[in-house]
Amino acid sequence: MRNVLTIIVCALAVFSCQTAKDEFSIKGTISGVETGKIYLLKVVDDLPQIIDTADVVDGKFNFKGTMEMPDIRLLRLNEQDYLAQFFLDNSSITVKARKDSLRGTKITGSPSQDIFQIYITEMEKLNKEAMALQGKYQNAMTTGDTNEAEKAKIDYQAMVDNNTFYTKNFVREHANSVVSAYITLVQLASQIEGAELDSIVSKFTPEISASEYVVKLKELVQEQKKTAIGVEAPDFTMNDTEDKPVKLSSLRGKVVMIDFWASWCAPCRQENPNVVKLYNQYHEKGFEIIGVSLDKTKENWIQAIKEDQLSWIHVSDLQFWQNSVARLYAVNAIPQTYLLDKDGKIIAKGLRSEQLAAKLSALFP
Repeated sequence: MRNVLTIIVCALAVFSCQTAKDEFSIKGTISGVETGKIYLLKVVDDLPQIIDTADVVDGKFNFKGTMEMPDIRLLRLNEQDYLAQFFLDNSSITVKARKDSLRGTKITGSPSQDIFQIYITEMEKLNKEAMALQGKYQNAMTTGDTNEAEKAKIDYQAMVDNNTFYTKNFVREHANSVVSAYITLVQLASQIEGAELDSIVSKFTPEISASEYVVKLKELVQEQKKTAIGVEAPDFTMNDTEDKPVKLSSLRGKVVMIDFWASWCAPCRQENPNVVKLYNQYHEKGFEIIGVSLDKTKENWIQAIKEDQLSWIHVSDLQFWQNSVARLYAVNAIPQTYLLDKDGKIIAKGLRSEQLAAKLSALFP
């Protein structure tokens, strides 16, 4: 659900570390706007907060200040027109925007811009190829050409793996840049975990250790250790669709899959028919599922359960990404699954489709 396109759309400028005694300056022009207000904002708990304000005079504006550590900032024209989301450091930054095409705003001046642009350019190329393969798959499915569809599916997965491989190499090669910490957090953290994520994070240099991205990554590594394969799954209690509490440990003696999903998650809904088939096949042999929904409204949650005919246990606190079980299990992307043995130990995670079918076949011969 969260992929590299988010980075390409949102991160329009990057940074290198500067000393705290330096200052930043932002000089901007907006073609087509003579007067108005420009707001410099920071996202706090998923909500933008105004940090500073400048007047637009004859289509020009400027900000000055000091950053202790490079961080993401947003620029907004008046009350709702966002110009850009970018990383601000202590450097001279130039903003060039047009009222009729704010999404095309150009931001330059950060010494790390050239480094990040290499990543952006390569990922744009790879994602273009991946989207072409996805379109090829959809066309083949529409025409009923299953052989061509399977080939496109395999090629698409290979392209996704290639994207991940490139990103891993990039962040390792730029371990002294907050750019890499940011990319690791928003891109890789949902794809890798455990020893591999720990290895990448441990290579970040001391100069960027105070970055909020590095801090969050280190916290994530520690959280993931609590749900590593081989450890006992953290116990939890959450209410079901009838507001009755369900405790994970009450399912001991069965092979249990914790399935993190939501009604609004398209990949989750696409996977549900496969899970339904496997549940019907193995339930009476001792297989149980507890679906943990990251929904926000009970109506949507229950409607999706009915539409997809999900007959297993369902729980949720309707807190979206703040779902307490999702936070307990360090889930930052869905669908996500954890497979537990009869003693409640985690024996696999992230299994879907054929992988899940193969694992259950081995557990229930």
